[in-house]
Amino acid sequence: MSKNKQSKRHQMSKNKHQKSQLPPAVPNAATAAAVVNKVHDPIPALSALYQGEKTDASYLNNTAMVMVGLALAYLLGAIQWVDKLQVAPNARLSLVLLPVPLWLVLAYQSLVTLTTMSHGLSVKIIENALFASADLRVSRDLVGSAAGDKIMDINKAKLVHIITTLLVYGGIFLSVLVFTIIALVSAHNVIAPDVILPNARVVLVAIVSYFILFIIIAGSWTVGLRMIKQGHNETKDTDVTRFGPNAG
Repeated sequence: MSKNKQSKRHQMSKNKHQKSQLPPAVPNAATAAAVVNKVHDPIPALSALYQGEKTDASYLNNTAMVMVGLALAYLLGAIQWVDKLQVAPNARLSLVLLPVPLWLVLAYQSLVTLTTMSHGLSVKIIENALFASADLRVSRDLVGSAAGDKIMDINKAKLVHIITTLLVYGGIFLSVLVFTIIALVSAHNVIAPDVILPNARVVLVAIVSYFILFIIIAGSWTVGLRMIKQGHNETKDTDVTRFGPNAG
């Protein structure tokens, strides 16, 4: 009896050992395909990337608005100081330096605005991919950033919106330019009664410096807009105009 019990125990332990050495079960084809599709599903990654891009674009846009507000506030305050500085010590130097912060804001504004537009291009690419995989029964230009592009993008906007956009950006630039001219003329009037070479050089150096700033800012806009236009041309294949997963 004891030998039979030992034999049964030995056989049971042997069976357990053989079961533990069996290879894991192979999933069926449907399960394997589902796992592969889940691993290679781009939607979660695109959604996370989209959220990051929208956050960056929103931050840059808010920064641009704050900078414009500060520039306008400084401009209104500086205009009141032009007459007072004409009778102040070192008036010529104070007057020619008065527009400097405004030109620095214009330069930074070009960088921030162009960066925002670049992020907008990135957002458009991601939105096209997400829209193509969705089943939204609407036109593409009604969803996401494309809806705002019909107003803010001068290549797609109506004439009245194009004029408004040019008025805003052009108005800010013209305001700074006119104020710069006023400050330089005031500086010239201060030194006019006592025209000596150092005084004349102050105004001349200021004129040349502001002209260089103008060239730099204009170049920043020109090169930046050209790069963004090139990016739009390169991403035309990703554009989606109709609804549905296979919309083109």
